[in-house]
Amino acid sequence: MTLEFTNELGDIRPVQTKPRHRSAAVAPLVSGDTAPFFSLSSATGEWRSSLFNHAQPATSVSLLSLAATKPVVVSFYCPCWGAYAEPHLDALIRLSDELQKSGAELIVLSNESPKALQRQGKVVDFLFAYDADWQVARQFGVYSEDNPVWDRVSGISDEAFVPALYVIGPDRQIIYHGIDENFDSPLNTEAVLEAVDSVSAATPDLIDTVPFNPYSLGFFGLWLAGLIAAVAM
Repeated sequence: MTLEFTNELGDIRPVQTKPRHRSAAVAPLVSGDTAPFFSLSSATGEWRSSLFNHAQPATSVSLLSLAATKPVVVSFYCPCWGAYAEPHLDALIRLSDELQKSGAELIVLSNESPKALQRQGKVVDFLFAYDADWQVARQFGVYSEDNPVWDRVSGISDEAFVPALYVIGPDRQIIYHGIDENFDSPLNTEAVLEAVDSVSAATPDLIDTVPFNPYSLGFFGLWLAGLIAAVAM
């Protein structure tokens, strides 16, 4: 396909575009699959995800280490979801309160940094991390450049994740998955809590044996610990 562009002098410049080859549609992981390994680091006071482990355990945590001690819930969230975003985040905040009572851990991965929460005036006490370059989202199958959300859901213009939530057991097996590809289903809190309880019941020996980590101080503690580390460098 050839497009013609005219500059301010009236010169016409033809541009040959290449056809866009689509791959298969996004195929999110589902129950029974093994969740991919990922880790989170907070050296600068802002949690970021990586597909690799980190050399400084005092400012990092991995899915493997968390899942070995407690049920883990991993959710994907995008502030760019328009009217869908804020109610979904509020549901995650309420879910976090219930998960803490069950001894489970909530990790929320976003396509924007935690500063996005500050702009929304939200304060959270779960682990909110920036999934730069959509690394982890790709591995979970909830993001694809070839099948973007904005190409099929109106009102979304950014590179966004598909809304997804997973309950993960100690062997990284996905016990529950909730995928909302059409952006029309609320978070099923009851089903999530049932899945968390099933993990706890099946693995009664799960205890929190992770050594002290600034993450345990909560969202503000993480920011403060990162700031102190940055100043000390």
